[in-house]
Amino acid sequence: MFKFFRLINIFRMAKNSYKYFFDPKIPKKYKLIPTFAFFYLIAPLDLLPELRILGIGYFDDLFIVYILLKWFENLCEKYLNKQNYIKTDYEVKEKEEEK
Repeated sequence: MFKFFRLINIFRMAKNSYKYFFDPKIPKKYKLIPTFAFFYLIAPLDLLPELRILGIGYFDDLFIVYILLKWFENLCEKYLNKQNYIKTDYEVKEKEEEK
C-alpha cells in the first residue's frame, strides 16, 4: 500500500517539475537542475556502470534524477511562495505633540 503512495508521489513530483520548468516566473538558474538530471540520465558516464545482470546501475541513475527533481521542486515552491508576499511601503508617523 505504501509503495503505491510512493509511486503516486513520484508521478506528482515529475508533473510539478515539468510544470515549473516551463513556467516563465521561475529563474533560469533553477531550470539548470532538471536539465542536468536529464543529461545525467542519458549520459554514458555514471557512478555505477549499468550491469547486464539485474540492472543495478540504473538504480543510481533514477535515484540521482529523483533527488535532483525533488530539489528543483522544493526550490520552485519556495521561490513562488516568496513571490506571493505583499510588498508595500510603510512609514512611521510621529505622535502629534499634545498642547
